[in-house]
Amino acid sequence: MEKIFVRLCSWLGFILLLLAVSSDFIGVSLLSSPFITFYLISVIGLIVACMGWVLLRFNEVDSITKIVGKLGLFGNLIVVILFFPPLFHFWGTFIFGP
Repeated sequence: MEKIFVRLCSWLGFILLLLAVSSDFIGVSLLSSPFITFYLISVIGLIVACMGWVLLRFNEVDSITKIVGKLGLFGNLIVVILFFPPLFHFWGTFIFGP
């Protein structure tokens, strides 16, 4: 039963990363802001992927599950750090101009 939960957390973190990126391209918005939807899905994906990563250390699973779990964890972590609102406005101003 525990291995199923480990697989579920690993795959769900990766699926939420893909959902966050695709929701931004499609333009799905929550409270009339696509950024809130994108960032909220990424934060939830990071939490789930962290749970999966911690559980992966203590359980034996397939190698594809380990790879997908790490992609989900690090992908969501990068999105959450890069698109944290104060940092996003800081580097977004330098890239896209004032």
